[in-house]
Amino acid sequence: MKKILRLIFSMALCVTLAACSNNLTVNKGDNSEDLTISTSPTVTDIPAEPDKSIDNLDDMYHAYFTSLENLIKNHILPDGTDGGEEQLGDMSENKFAVHDVDNDGKEELILLYSTTITAGMAGYVFDYDIEAGALQTQLYEYPALTFYNNGIVKALWSHNQGRAGDHFWPYNLYKYVPDSDSYILVGMVDAWDKNYAGTDDQNNPFPGDIDKSGTGIVYYIMEDGQYDDTHPIDASEYNEWVNAYIGNASEIQIQYMDLTEENISRIINGFVQ
Repeated sequence: MKKILRLIFSMALCVTLAACSNNLTVNKGDNSEDLTISTSPTVTDIPAEPDKSIDNLDDMYHAYFTSLENLIKNHILPDGTDGGEEQLGDMSENKFAVHDVDNDGKEELILLYSTTITAGMAGYVFDYDIEAGALQTQLYEYPALTFYNNGIVKALWSHNQGRAGDHFWPYNLYKYVPDSDSYILVGMVDAWDKNYAGTDDQNNPFPGDIDKSGTGIVYYIMEDGQYDDTHPIDASEYNEWVNAYIGNASEIQIQYMDLTEENISRIINGFVQ
């Protein structure tokens, strides 16, 4: 039987920009400063041994390889999207990894696709559906993702188009749901830093009465997926909300690789054990 060797890698994903997806297109506008993405490998977290009892494990790795090969050769993303229309830069500048980020015992395919216009950049988490024999999209976001070992994912927006200033970058927060084997949005978060803007677009002053902690920043948590900056909250309430999801969870360090033929061949040829 073909020996499946596990992937050992880690990397700190250093970002300054991300975007929301689906009906959150308000964050994909081009009327504010863009965030840039960089990555640097840091081997600090060893992924757990993949569950060898999973049926068709070879098929899963082959599906990951085939989807990335199709992207390199035909510019078709694993979800079927045409990634070639606005292709900018070399395909090898994109990043991928195979890592169990949702702790379900199977390794997922993570793809950070950035060699296109800002609106087309995407961060994916794909899983292999054994019954269907095909990939399914667990998460689609902007390619600025932070994974935590309790199933939470933080996705920075592509633009800081509000009044958050340099001390806070807006983001979406997701949690993994085992029953559906997917991530669901638990909230969009933005902020208002009074040192960045003393008034809003309607010339309303910074809500100092809400800022009971005296931090100079109030926050907006939008749990229904619709942008709304009419209900600011104090830093203490924001921290309580964040800690309810992230708490003491640790960030998963993932070593992403350049999207090249040589690197993707390692998926089926076996990683260093």
